[in-house]
Amino acid sequence: MKCELIFVGKTSEKYLQEGIDQYLKRLKHYLPVSISVIGQGAGGDTMKVIQSECSDILSRLKPRDLLILLDERGVALSSVEFAGKIQTWMVQGYSNMVFVIGGAYGVNDEVRKRANMILSFSAFTLTHQMIRLFLVEQIYRAMTILKNESYHHGS
Repeated sequence: MKCELIFVGKTSEKYLQEGIDQYLKRLKHYLPVSISVIGQGAGGDTMKVIQSECSDILSRLKPRDLLILLDERGVALSSVEFAGKIQTWMVQGYSNMVFVIGGAYGVNDEVRKRANMILSFSAFTLTHQMIRLFLVEQIYRAMTILKNESYHHGS
């Protein structure tokens, strides 16, 4: 299974990009992973911005892709539960596991309906750029849990 991360807008904070790069490097030991950055929608109309970003997200998806949308209103999982979900998805025959972090205004109902799962990382409001780092780290942690490696000690 491949893993693709779709982010709306660039990661502008250098320290966050360095962390993302570090965990991507580690994660590639377990599965092919890539990041696609789509442009932020332009203009003053929020609905047009959302529509533009979501159209771009949906255009990148294939029918057999598993879509996991990150959203503050999603389901919260522990790291061990998240690892279990990934293990289940891996045996269900999906060719690509796609994680999406939308733009500043979120995503539309079309993306929500396409999502196989809506995942929340915290009840706190966190920046989209920070969540990117947390996501890559948690996918890496999940892989080490599945391989019974020593990175994760909390179970």
